[in-house]
Amino acid sequence: MATVLKVLLAERHLTRHADFLSMYDRCAQQLDPPMPPGHGPAKAQYYQWLSGRMIGLPRDYHRRVLERMFPGWTVDALFQVAEATSTGVRPPARDPSDSEVRLEAFLGAEMATSGATLIYPRRELAATSVVAEDDFRGLLYVFALLQRHTAIPTTVQNDRAVAAHRDRSYISFGLSGRHCTHVYLRTVEPPLFTVRLEATENRRCAAHLQLIDGSRYDSSDERPLGIIARVRPNPQRHPGRYWIYCAGLGPRGTAGAGWYLANHWTPLQQRTGDREFIAVVRINGHSDRTAGLEHLVITSATRQ
Repeated sequence: MATVLKVLLAERHLTRHADFLSMYDRCAQQLDPPMPPGHGPAKAQYYQWLSGRMIGLPRDYHRRVLERMFPGWTVDALFQVAEATSTGVRPPARDPSDSEVRLEAFLGAEMATSGATLIYPRRELAATSVVAEDDFRGLLYVFALLQRHTAIPTTVQNDRAVAAHRDRSYISFGLSGRHCTHVYLRTVEPPLFTVRLEATENRRCAAHLQLIDGSRYDSSDERPLGIIARVRPNPQRHPGRYWIYCAGLGPRGTAGAGWYLANHWTPLQQRTGDREFIAVVRINGHSDRTAGLEHLVITSATRQ
């Protein structure tokens, strides 16, 4: 016998106790209030969960974490004996909103089923790591979108940790000098955008952005701009994996891009379908909420 939980974990390649605990701890930290790491089941208890021979069900905090790990499933359903089928098991029928379905299509199948990772860029200043306020605001806009409209488990990590593995879908915030951006520019040919940095006379760093269609943009304090790019790093091996970049040039660039993504993803999805794209938005006033679409490049087909 095997529980539905065991089948779902096998589908996600999380059969080892250590792998399960890693996912358990990530989801536990998303609860309100969050739970610190180390509260997952012991090894013997974990294998009992999978066996289908349990008496009773897990206690309260385990229930909350498990339902966070598997959106759409109740704990009662997770510990039922799974029926052997060729297509695996699926959550009990529910009626997701049209908005939720469209948003999951925009994010890609992998993110919708395995969870969203939001990536912040970490800057090293002396002995301290800091996150730019502009980048953090952009992340918060998108985080709020996911919390309002989906049941997708969402984690937040720094870009250095994610760039070292690259085995997941993610939404990355910030542009020049960011590890995940560099990974994309080094591994995908041709990239949808390139970034060039140069020092100015007053020791500031100017950024120059060029899109795949030849369009060029420069950073400006007067009219900051943001970009939103959705790419498939390996469509043959991972057709449902998207890397989404939400970034900017100049002050409020990333925050404006994050606000635009959180509030205008629907028309972007309607125009782009499942294709790769890069959108340029201009922030026209002294508020993130003034961001408006200036230019959109859509690939003609999924690149191989």
